[in-house]
Amino acid sequence: MRQMRAWAVLLASIAYVVVGIGTAILAGVASSPPGVKAWRLAAWLLSLAIFGIHLAIERGRHAHRLRVAVQVALAVALGALGVAAFGPVRSHWGEPHLLKLTVLSLVAWPVLTGAPAFAVALVVGFVLDRVATATQSSRSRVA
Repeated sequence: MRQMRAWAVLLASIAYVVVGIGTAILAGVASSPPGVKAWRLAAWLLSLAIFGIHLAIERGRHAHRLRVAVQVALAVALGALGVAAFGPVRSHWGEPHLLKLTVLSLVAWPVLTGAPAFAVALVVGFVLDRVATATQSSRSRVA
């Protein structure tokens, strides 16, 4: 079971990297500012879809909501690390005056994306658990 969770985290992380790098490349070759905005919006929406699917998969395993939040946040943080490593860090790696910015990107991106992802997954898990409990109690009163 742990191996399946590790695979889910790894696959979601890879999906975030592919979406992030792919849409960045497409935005870079876009012929107009609205085209760039469209690709950036696509990146956000695709990332949201990955987040939702991963959250649903983890919740479907009936794990505790804290564990689900950790798994989802870990995937987001690893994806952000991958995007940081392949994007801005790669382009600035050879420039000594940008070394601090490069290292900061490798730390900041995972933290600044993973922490909110953890909070959102935890709140969503709490709300879904409350809805499920309310639904079960209303069914038991009717029956």
